[in-house]
Amino acid sequence: MTVVRQPVLSPIRFHDPSLEFDNELNFQNPDNRLSTDYDWENVNEVPYHLPIPKVWPDGQPGIDIMLNAVNGTSAAIFYAKLYDANDAEYADLYTYYWSTITVGSLYQHRVFLDGLSGSGIEDGFYTIKIFAISDDELLLESEALLIADWFIDTIPFELWNFENDFGIKWFNDQTTFTMRTMVPIRIYDPVPQFEKKLYQDDPGILTTLRTIPQRIFNFDSHPIPVHVAERIQLGFACSELYLDRIKINSEEIPDAEIYEGTNLKYLSGQATLIDYNEDYQAELVDTTQEDQSIDWDNDTYDVATITGNSIEVNTPSVVAVFEGVESDAVTVVENDLILVKLTLTDDAGDSDLPQLNFLDESIKIINWGISWFSYRVGAVHGSNTVSLIHFQNEKAVYTGKIEVFKIV
Repeated sequence: MTVVRQPVLSPIRFHDPSLEFDNELNFQNPDNRLSTDYDWENVNEVPYHLPIPKVWPDGQPGIDIMLNAVNGTSAAIFYAKLYDANDAEYADLYTYYWSTITVGSLYQHRVFLDGLSGSGIEDGFYTIKIFAISDDELLLESEALLIADWFIDTIPFELWNFENDFGIKWFNDQTTFTMRTMVPIRIYDPVPQFEKKLYQDDPGILTTLRTIPQRIFNFDSHPIPVHVAERIQLGFACSELYLDRIKINSEEIPDAEIYEGTNLKYLSGQATLIDYNEDYQAELVDTTQEDQSIDWDNDTYDVATITGNSIEVNTPSVVAVFEGVESDAVTVVENDLILVKLTLTDDAGDSDLPQLNFLDESIKIINWGISWFSYRVGAVHGSNTVSLIHFQNEKAVYTGKIEVFKIV
């Protein structure tokens, strides 16, 4: 039996369609309660569509989550697909083994919509469905997702933890996984604080011995569902936090006040800015509506090419593991953000798709044409190559082009 579960901090809420609940007789697990007609003791659930950008500003996939396979194996035991508002299959999602949470029992797999190609899907409402490879059984189905280029009145909330927690392995000895979601939060009202130690001599003159200034801002939210508020609150327990791509921290959990008669809460709290920006510039105040869309075609976010090549592969039948295309050496250091653009042209019309290997991670390619993959490098130094491999009895007759970029 294939069992797949989501970590608590996953921004996307899934439910198990095999579980049946009603409002009167059976307890409802809140993580499985996706019905919009939920009504219990005069609490009405307000529909909510989780906003997901097609691509994050630094090139990371908009859909990028972790799922845990219970008592499974490191091999892929499930696959994922994106469905549109008409419940029609829209696109395949990539799924590959990430790491083992606890030895021999819990295997973590990463599910994502490949890099910048996410910008090619239409704006609209979608769901993610998870199926077992063994018998195509529907295992999990997500809440409604609203996917668009960007969103007004929401900001990105990103979190990462220095140790494994919340059912997530954050670092697999090669790359770092960052959990991301869009939240309807505003940062406002600066309330700076400082700690100052003074010495006062006999005449009463004060001399500063030490001073520690802190930039602290209040934040609050629009009304958001209780499950979204819970994930934001739990997220503040992580060691690395970013609001609107600004690194913050907090000793206190955000306050949450429920709106009576609804499943909505209002969040408020304080965020301490971690670093002073060396390139700080004053904000330009404009009364016109800000355009928050991302124009990838016009290179809104510059990249610098590191390396790339194009090689024709002509192997009608692979007799062993075969590296058909390999990039030049790529030097990476800790915290680098690397984007790999892969272009595959099926020359013969019946070639098998390869597997992409980089930084000891293997991803099975699922479509011809252009695919993007992003890697946030962990404690890795030195020279690495991006390679495509095939396995025994596969056919490889195609042209592959690998381009490796680094966000600057």
